[in-house]
Amino acid sequence: MANIRLNILPVSESKFSFIVFRRLKQENDDKEENVYQYHLPIQTDLKERNLYLVSFSPKDGFEEYLAYSNYAIGLTKRFLLKILFGSLTNNKCSFLFEVKRRFSEEQIEFTLYEFQQGKQVISLSPFYLEEQKRFGFIVDFRFSKNKDLPFNKEVQVLSLSLDKQGRSNKNYYSDKFKLINVFLEKVYDEIQTLSENENNQIHIERNLIETPVFQLSKKEYIFSNKSTANSQFQGIRNYGPLQKIEKEVIFAFIFEDRFKSFANELYLSLTGKSNPGTFPGFEQMFGVVLNTNNVKQIKVEGLSNENLLKVVDTVKELQQSESNKKVIGIYIEDYAIDIEDLPASNRYYFLKYNFIKNNLALQVVNYRKLSERNSLKWSTSNVALAMFAKMGGIPWVVKPSNNNCLILGVGSSHKRDEKTGTITKYFAYTVCLDSSGLYKTLEVLADETSETNYLENLKNNLVKMLRDGRMENYKTCVLHLPFKIKQKEITAISEAIQQINNIDFVAIKVNLDNKYFGYSFHNTLVPYESSFVKLSRNEYLVWFEGLLYGKEVVDKRLANPVHIQFLNLGNPKGFDERKYLQDVLNLSGANWRGFNAKSIPISIYYSQIIAKYTEAFEKIEGYEENSISNDKPWFL
Repeated sequence: MANIRLNILPVSESKFSFIVFRRLKQENDDKEENVYQYHLPIQTDLKERNLYLVSFSPKDGFEEYLAYSNYAIGLTKRFLLKILFGSLTNNKCSFLFEVKRRFSEEQIEFTLYEFQQGKQVISLSPFYLEEQKRFGFIVDFRFSKNKDLPFNKEVQVLSLSLDKQGRSNKNYYSDKFKLINVFLEKVYDEIQTLSENENNQIHIERNLIETPVFQLSKKEYIFSNKSTANSQFQGIRNYGPLQKIEKEVIFAFIFEDRFKSFANELYLSLTGKSNPGTFPGFEQMFGVVLNTNNVKQIKVEGLSNENLLKVVDTVKELQQSESNKKVIGIYIEDYAIDIEDLPASNRYYFLKYNFIKNNLALQVVNYRKLSERNSLKWSTSNVALAMFAKMGGIPWVVKPSNNNCLILGVGSSHKRDEKTGTITKYFAYTVCLDSSGLYKTLEVLADETSETNYLENLKNNLVKMLRDGRMENYKTCVLHLPFKIKQKEITAISEAIQQINNIDFVAIKVNLDNKYFGYSFHNTLVPYESSFVKLSRNEYLVWFEGLLYGKEVVDKRLANPVHIQFLNLGNPKGFDERKYLQDVLNLSGANWRGFNAKSIPISIYYSQIIAKYTEAFEKIEGYEENSISNDKPWFL
């Protein structure tokens, strides 16, 4: 298989040296500007090291030291950034540029084009590609929106998410590649040779670095009677869901009088009468009868919390009176949402929370998004899918790579003081799945106001959960951790798993918003779905979306690759990392939020959604954190 070009401009020299000034670090040393700390060799033996204070300029008490590029990777990257900045300054760069900190690392950002909405930015950040033992600079594009302006379609066009016609940008990869080349055509001569002095030159290559690409297996979905298919929608349509809802269902449509006509359109669409080509009907797809005999109307008298609680009570009474049936509420809301995942209205969250608290299923339908006929036509199947899962049905699972494997997606949602930014409440939870993507439960792990108590509870409750009888059949537990998780939280998790002896543990950090990118040699520049490259001994870059074999056509904006890092938290010796990569990929196909839902592993995606909900629920008077623990995926 052809190589992939990573977004890294490599340095030609595989080994180089540079002058720094150092002295041994003392306990009482104060922090100084432009003075850094690194472990460096004491003499010639690279293994015998000590912690030094390091400066690039002479300082009292510091000795001159010749550092080689392999002595301390972080120091070498800092040196590369320093001489790049110097070269740009001396050569009077064609673009405005500045040093910016992104996460924990510094990079140089160049203003490529400026607009009223913001500016298109190209960044260069020093990098070490461990797999090839080469230094270089990551080159990336992003759009920096002006803070005072709203997020709108123009911003999405300038950030390359949408094309100039406002549609999903199917040329995202090639557009990004073109902008990077526009930048390099103008600036490469100014950065080709970096020099600390005439005798010490570093050369940046013009072409992106190439690296071998490998392929994971295609996602395979399992439906009724263990039938398999590569399409979620066609699998449900042809074979039926993996597990149907055993009880009869009552559909309680909740709306104001002004939405009566739309409620009728929604009903007809859910039955399959309006748009049978895109959705043949609830009964045909999921085996759930939906007709006038099992539909109830619940009138919304007003939008105050008091009136909304009356709605909750009405649905609760309906469920109690029909205890042998399953009731689901379908609430039609009028609220302006221009883009997916924008925060919903306060009444949405208020109603949602009170339904969860009373163990009632609720599906909210946004009138403004779905009132146009074509919008409802294409969205009905996704609405029905989410409803089916919330009622306890299992639409499908994915064929796992590891059997008897429990997956815990650990997430957190900390509350901060709006004025000071300090954390006032620590909250952690876990989404429990198995490696087939089957949702098990959502458990609260910690809810504390002090960090010390939070970390202790996080550890203790994780141990308690793993010792629960429900977990005794699993031989392996894989922890999927979000990129933003703090080191203290990782330490608490590590201490927890050391107390469990009968399960093998694997810990994986999944970073959706990362600095890595890659281009194939296909004319679209898009790698194939399920492609992956190795960055280091424990880091990979995986394409969850991409070209499909036999269908090398791009019809939408495809997501960036996902950065995956295996953490050393008790991983079993000799374990096959590829099998765990496969399960992460598989979980991106277990998203019951929609048939064409985001291609993100649900262990991480569901955690992101729950974080948004808990942030909003915190503002509701009387909110009880443990009430969100539920064996039904209410957050779909």
